[in-house]
Amino acid sequence: MPKVLRIHQPVGIDGLRIDEIPLATPPENYVRIKVSACGLNWGDVDYMRDNYTESLAKLPARFGGDTVGIIDAIGTAVDSSWLEQRVCSIPYFYGPNGEHGEFALIDQNYIVPAYEGFTDIQAASVWGQYTTAYFGLIKQGKLETGQNILISAATSTAGIAAIKVANMIGAKTICTTRSEKSRDFLYEMGATSVLVSKDNELCEEIKSITKNEGISLVYDPIGGKFFDQYLYALAQDAIIILYGGIDDSPINLDLETQLELTKRNAALRFFSVQNYTHDMIEARKFIENGFKSGKLPAIVDRTYSFQDYKQAYAYMGAKRESHGKIILTID
Repeated sequence: MPKVLRIHQPVGIDGLRIDEIPLATPPENYVRIKVSACGLNWGDVDYMRDNYTESLAKLPARFGGDTVGIIDAIGTAVDSSWLEQRVCSIPYFYGPNGEHGEFALIDQNYIVPAYEGFTDIQAASVWGQYTTAYFGLIKQGKLETGQNILISAATSTAGIAAIKVANMIGAKTICTTRSEKSRDFLYEMGATSVLVSKDNELCEEIKSITKNEGISLVYDPIGGKFFDQYLYALAQDAIIILYGGIDDSPINLDLETQLELTKRNAALRFFSVQNYTHDMIEARKFIENGFKSGKLPAIVDRTYSFQDYKQAYAYMGAKRESHGKIILTID
């Protein structure tokens, strides 16, 4: 029987196990793919703890996305032309049908053909991060050419993708990192400016870089107390996209903060890419054009075999000096 990763207890990585389960037949609107590679995400770790935007399915539960493989079976409502195609999954609320394992069942609305210029490992590294950046920055953030954008935790795969997408639009990226060692890497990725974030200094540095124009868009997975570091550097009509909670402390929304946001006519928006990928027409065209032009590259840090999933997640959570996607390969 095929092997899959499943959560047995909502305690994080220690609750995971490789299980053998029967090979399932895809429901009416689903395809089944023989998975060759899958990408790790921080959202997976939150999901393992039942602390994600989507609740855990009945335990033991499958999880994970960012997979690539060959379609070997289809549901009755799926066009037969999909059979034998190499495809990638895109983010969606997958319920009980997580994808990390030797096979995956995926709704036909959430697959795209794998870009022919990428290997399987590269193909597993791109769609999750670039759809997140596209919908967060362009659809929800309304990013335009010439705008100043703040990208926090910029060495993350989502942050790197945001730099690349913003560069395609022609925006100016101010990227933050906690490590001086990451400065050169972010410039190599295309950052306009890089700031090593320090309490009480970030706001003035942003004002200096933008010549007091401020930032029109914030792309922030940190939240919490970090929110206060850029609050007073917002431009008029600024949009703050909060798509994570690395800092689990509450965002300060006292009266002074509310007045500052009101004065700037600023909008604080909470974002999950899964709410957007039901309509991929424009996003797919934008992203595939980026693949073809080389402006949206596949950036892979390390690969691990499927059996070494614990080492892979441990590496993802360690203090890293290299950056990019971490991929599990499946023989």
